[in-house]
Parts: sequence; C-alpha cells; structure tokens
Amino acid sequence: MTFNAINLWSAGGVLLLLVPNIWYAARGKGPDLSSGSRAVNALEQIGRYGSMLLAVVPLGAGEFAFRPAGAFWLWLALTAGLLAAYYACWVLYARKPGRRPALALAVLPGALFLVHGLLLRHPALCVFAGSFAASHIYIVHPSTRNQ
Repeated sequence: MTFNAINLWSAGGVLLLLVPNIWYAARGKGPDLSSGSRAVNALEQIGRYGSMLLAVVPLGAGEFAFRPAGAFWLWLALTAGLLAAYYACWVLYARKPGRRPALALAVLPGALFLVHGLLLRHPALCVFAGSFAASHIYIVHPSTRNQ
C-alpha cells in the first residue's frame, strides 16, 4: 500500500493516541511532567511533534509505503494492540495513578511511533520516535517513584 502526501491510516492512529491525553489534560489532573533539564524537555517535545508529523506526512521518506503488502496488516495489528494497551493503561491510571501504568503510558506511544517508522521504512521517523521515547521515559520515571 503506497501513500501520497498524507497517510490517513497513521493519522487515525495518532488521533486515537491523542484522545485520552486531551481528555486527561482537560480534567486538569496529574503531575506536571517535566525534567529539570531544558534540553531534555525540548528533546521530548521535538521528538513528540516530529513523530506525529512524520507518521502522517512523508517528509524525508523515499517511498511512503508498506512493503511487502503484508506489512500493512502487521502494522494494523500492532497499532490496534498498542492502542488497546494504551487505553487500558489510561483506564488503570485514571482509577488509581501508579508507577506501572504511568511508565507504560510513557513507553507505549514511543513504541507505536517506532512501529510506524519501521514498517513504513522511514528512518527519520525512527529517530524522532527513539528520541521521544527515551526522553519521555527519562522524564516520567522519576515522577513516579512515590506512586
């Protein structure tokens, strides 16, 4: 499956990833997650927004496609599984905030973006996903020690 300027499948995955974040932010709950390092905070934001953009738009990718054809079905299954786990962790975290669901909520989005990058053969997306995942986990880990 080849995409032109926009990958609507990935756009749907990104939107589904954002829904619980927007809901939780609107409720005004939760700790302020930021590192004491401005560089780490910047790296996290660059990784986050770069991953969301590159998952949808093929900037820097040669061919924006799932090759072989079965890669789309693998992507769909992995995306559905990661999103289901992400939503389950949000439910657990909303009921009772704890270290394990908080860390899972830090790991799963990076894993989702990395799956997108690997299966779409998009190296830049893999770099952004890796930087987002590493910095996000680095920021979330210390804030969950007392949970």
